[in-house]
Amino acid sequence: MQPPAWAGNVDTPLSAPDAFDVPVFLRRSSPLAPAPRPTPVMVALAHQPLPQGAGIPADGAYLVGTTWRALLDATIAVGRDISSWITATPRLARHEIKARRYPLSAYLVRAGREVVPSVVYTHGTESSTRTAFGYHVGMTMAQWACQTMGLGPTTHAESAIPQGAAPGWDKTRSLPDLFGTHPATSELWLIEAKGSRRLGMGPRTKGAQQLDVGALIPVAHQKVLCGTSLERRLFMMIDVEGDPPAGDPSNTSDEETLQQDDEALLELARSRMLTYLALSSLPRGGLRVTAVGRPEAEAAATRRAPIRLLENDEPTAELRRHVAPDSGDADIRQQHGLDMLTGRIPGTDLMLGMSRRLYGACRELAHAERRVIARVREERPMYMDELPRAVQRPENAVARRLEGRMSDRAREERAAAAQEYARRVRAEQRDDQLRSVREGFTRGASGSWMHLIDLAPRLALPSEEGFLEAATSDTYLAVEEEALDLDTDVE
Repeated sequence: MQPPAWAGNVDTPLSAPDAFDVPVFLRRSSPLAPAPRPTPVMVALAHQPLPQGAGIPADGAYLVGTTWRALLDATIAVGRDISSWITATPRLARHEIKARRYPLSAYLVRAGREVVPSVVYTHGTESSTRTAFGYHVGMTMAQWACQTMGLGPTTHAESAIPQGAAPGWDKTRSLPDLFGTHPATSELWLIEAKGSRRLGMGPRTKGAQQLDVGALIPVAHQKVLCGTSLERRLFMMIDVEGDPPAGDPSNTSDEETLQQDDEALLELARSRMLTYLALSSLPRGGLRVTAVGRPEAEAAATRRAPIRLLENDEPTAELRRHVAPDSGDADIRQQHGLDMLTGRIPGTDLMLGMSRRLYGACRELAHAERRVIARVREERPMYMDELPRAVQRPENAVARRLEGRMSDRAREERAAAAQEYARRVRAEQRDDQLRSVREGFTRGASGSWMHLIDLAPRLALPSEEGFLEAATSDTYLAVEEEALDLDTDVE
């Protein structure tokens, strides 16, 4: 829910210090069959602006303006199961964020309005590294593209079961990468992400086959094959099955959906658990509150709202003119602003944050996941050697020694059994999770940071410290401008 609309869908080139353009080739077919790879000339000539609207646009060759901030947010938010280690190792969320953030800057550089593979990627890495980065950039760009088309949060298909899926989903070996629900149409999207230096037909054809899940998804759904290629420059090929959905999309705004739809709220909280875990594990002295203006009424009413890059955001500028340097969250609320809790992620150039209501929702989801693990520990103690060491009981020391003698296949089977049982328990407790997350969201919205974290963080304005900022009504991201190497020349 409420995807950050930080990908510029405007007729004029996006003006921002970290802006660049992504050619996107979109084609429909039925049954799904990847379109031929565009030629270098076609990539160079793509210029059509992505139209406004909440869904997949018509077939075409688009040139989409975006920013590094949009890609960084996408790589942090793209679906991932965090439940098995949430109970004891929240500090590892910081390392997961680093693992997602830095491959992008290691292997991609900006050349004018283009993003191209760096010389390190093209000449300084072995094939296995390029393969691993292909998966990473493919997932990141799939998340970015689907957010650009208005999709809500995504979930990794191997870690959860979509609503409406038939029995057997979790036992199928070849699943799509991601799934999510589009808030404007309430339609389930299945997403397969492919990426490589020169993405050809072979991997994309295989991706189309992975999206063909047959009777496993008996409900209406959208198949979206996202291919990312790095040859000469970063561009995307998106193949979609079938015609656009019949009827008009819902006119319900993102805010209304969050207030009314418990499922959408739960998925938003799940998608931001990495940020929550990182913030909750930071030293308390490192937490700050940042003033962010509320989106203007017109922007808040649309699904694909204007870009909220804060250096150009008038509501934020106006709010900060009226907030004193020694202000706290109460002063920001008195000015009808958003008081985002933020923290610098150690070892990175990133500052992440979230609203009180989203923090409250994520905190309750963390508690609910701990209840899931506690029940697994009680009912299936033999699975405990698959959980983080800090949640294991001393009597499992023998199991840990036996684990060292297990074959890789046996270990994978044991891990799969543990995950399957946890999913079963989670499904049984879903009503409890929905209720808890809604209660946390409501309490966070009406309370203060003192109520949530027993601390009144002092004000910080990252823009004055050299950060480029971006925000939605519930999420915040800032990155050091100097660390982006925005003036790097391609060698």
